[in-house]
Amino acid sequence: MSLLNRKPLSIGRGQRDQRDDRVFVVATDDTYAPAQYFQHLQFSRVRVMVLPTPAESCLSSPMHVVERLKEAFEGVRERKQIHDGDEFWVFIDTDHHFTDSHLPGTLTALRAARQVGFEIAVSNPCFEVWLLLHHMEISTEDGFPNSEVVEGQLRRTLGQFNKTLLQPGQFPLERVPDAIRRARALETSPDEADSTWPKNPGTRVYRLLERLLPPGR
Repeated sequence: MSLLNRKPLSIGRGQRDQRDDRVFVVATDDTYAPAQYFQHLQFSRVRVMVLPTPAESCLSSPMHVVERLKEAFEGVRERKQIHDGDEFWVFIDTDHHFTDSHLPGTLTALRAARQVGFEIAVSNPCFEVWLLLHHMEISTEDGFPNSEVVEGQLRRTLGQFNKTLLQPGQFPLERVPDAIRRARALETSPDEADSTWPKNPGTRVYRLLERLLPPGR
């Protein structure tokens, strides 16, 4: 059975208004938040297509995420639908996947992603750190050991938060530059920025958003 659990991905030329429109395909271990987040943002001449983990599929491991993206990539490449400037990204959370017996499989999956040329954005502990950075500064010393704590802070900050039903106005485009700045500030050293994942609370999702925003935004 296809790991995509859907009809083959299509990013064909007929779906682009301009010749140099770019498409970014993101495979994620999350089922809800990243797909809704990018659905609510509107970029100029850029389209983000998210391949979430299907609900109740047990396909959220890093290797499953990478294989899902490889399947999509190979399909559009065979149909000659990839254009210059298109990019393929893997979003992974450290929650559950970067400890104890899970770590070797995670590192194997990320090596496989790099070999294909995929970009990688790891969040520690979860994607919701990126959402939180739209609204507040956080410190590398802040205690965010797991996604439940991050989601609790989002609820306190926003008044309400449900990762399965993001509200369009909660994370608007005009807050993205601040989120990028705050995420970059969490990279505590040049060496850490080149590491596989943030060792303290942080997220590399900002690297994708830097490429999506128009120059000077």
